[in-house]
Amino acid sequence: MATFKFILSKLDYQKKKKSPESLLMLRYTHKKKTTHFSTHKNIDEKYWDERTQMVKRSYPGSDRFNIYIKGIRQKVEDIFNGMLIEGNDPTTDYVKSVYNADKNGTEKKKQYTFFKYAEKYLENGKNRLTASTIKSYRTALHKLEDYQDYSRNKLDWMSFDIDFYYDFMDFYTGIEGLTNNGFGKIIKNLKAILNSATEDGYNTFTGYQHKNFRTVREDVNNIYLSEEEISKLLKLDLSSDKTMERTRDLFVFGCYTGLRFSDFSQVKQEHIVGDILRIKTIKTSEWVNIPILPAVREIMDKYKDNPNNLPKSVSNQTMNRNLKVLGDLAKINCKILKIRNKGKERIEENLLKYEMICTHTARRSFATNMFKRGVPTRVIMNITTGHRTEKAFNSYIKISQDENAQLLKEYFSKSA
Repeated sequence: MATFKFILSKLDYQKKKKSPESLLMLRYTHKKKTTHFSTHKNIDEKYWDERTQMVKRSYPGSDRFNIYIKGIRQKVEDIFNGMLIEGNDPTTDYVKSVYNADKNGTEKKKQYTFFKYAEKYLENGKNRLTASTIKSYRTALHKLEDYQDYSRNKLDWMSFDIDFYYDFMDFYTGIEGLTNNGFGKIIKNLKAILNSATEDGYNTFTGYQHKNFRTVREDVNNIYLSEEEISKLLKLDLSSDKTMERTRDLFVFGCYTGLRFSDFSQVKQEHIVGDILRIKTIKTSEWVNIPILPAVREIMDKYKDNPNNLPKSVSNQTMNRNLKVLGDLAKINCKILKIRNKGKERIEENLLKYEMICTHTARRSFATNMFKRGVPTRVIMNITTGHRTEKAFNSYIKISQDENAQLLKEYFSKSA
């Protein structure tokens, strides 16, 4: 006599983590042979009613849960009864094979491990994700593989619960010694992959949706260069070193356009229309219209014989290295206390300002200096930086408390 019964089965990872949840499975027994059908649902045994074979009413969403598992049981029983009507023996293997085929009799949907699906996700995203975004995903996947080797636990769909989250944070910030912001970026990318897999039907485990399984982002005291400091760079005589001169000029161009390195290093002649620079940003695919300010016009006139009226770009790494040398030559050497967090540990580092200059400093400098000039936030956002929210834009405003007080003082002086 055939029997159908739901059972709770605790998986190895659940045993190891002493999780109160177990995987709910439908057990089918026929002629002393047994097979199991996964519901892909985990539940705490306190919510399971063994007698009624249903989830208790005290479980949030019990109605939907019970309808779902009833459907699974009905499908298996329909296969069993159909075979009996046709005079076939409903063996456990045959019922299982029919269950795993779709209603048209085709092979069941291809299954993916987490890492295999991640590769599929990136492959499908080539036309909508930028190269830098794909690189960010790759970095995240490499770190997850490093964690997998460290923990000796193979990562797959059911690995990503709140216990994994805290263990991975300890690994990333404690063992690897990396920052909380880096950890947050990986979690952001991981959740994007998991959400996509869940929507596509490849993942049914929702442990990653725990309220504390979240991205973290901390405000870092990055720098900007004031217009006086930018002027110091412009006054440097670099005629004997053309590479340094081109680096300086391209950086200043960034300081007065607000473009990222990926954009200001790729400006073409067709982007320049009269006194407007019109370009589609690589990172966000946003069109921005930027007025060509006097400092930018001087640089473009200087390189008027070049195809795009700008100096030939060097690589991002070379430019970052050169900018620190230029900052030192320009005596941009006030002391900066850089504060970062690694897990719960607060890291303080005293640096000279020129040691913190990088290509992205140009973008922060533009936003901050325009803000100090009194240009409305919304105007700066719409014309140049391409930020969609003021919260995101405000992260680029890097004025000190003293500067903030001075701005407020000047504001009231004008309105008096």
